[in-house]
Amino acid sequence: MLLWVSTACAPKHNELSALSEHGHRVTLSVSDTLIWVDSPGLNFPRTAELVVHVRDAQGQPVDGIAVVFSVEPDWTQDATFTPSEALTRNGEARTNFQATATGLVHVMARVENVTHSAAITVASRPSPFSGGS
Repeated sequence: MLLWVSTACAPKHNELSALSEHGHRVTLSVSDTLIWVDSPGLNFPRTAELVVHVRDAQGQPVDGIAVVFSVEPDWTQDATFTPSEALTRNGEARTNFQATATGLVHVMARVENVTHSAAITVASRPSPFSGGS
C-alpha cells in the first residue's frame, strides 16, 4: 500500500519577514517543500512555486521591485527557476522551481539587501518494488 500526503492544499510555508534597506517588508512563501524529480502519471508535485511579497511600511503592496531567485552553488546545474528574475506586481513576484537531481536544496530570493531562503526536498519516484524477493 502506498500512502501519499500532499501539501498542495495545506497552508503555504512562510519564512519570517525582514525589512529591506528601503523600508520594504519582504516575505517568502513556498507552495511545496517536497517535490519529485520523476513522477509521470502520478499526482506528485514536480515543481514548487515561490512567492515573494513586498509591502511598504503601511502594509501596502509595492510594485516594480526586482526579485532574483537562486540556489546554493552545488545546485546551479540541477535546478531551474521560471523566471529566474521578476518584478513585483501587486506586491508579489512568483517563480516555479524544478530540479533534476535529488536531495535537499536551499532556494533563495533576494530583494534589495534582503535574502530569504527555504529548504526544499527533491525526491525520486517511489519504486513499486521494494523489499526482498
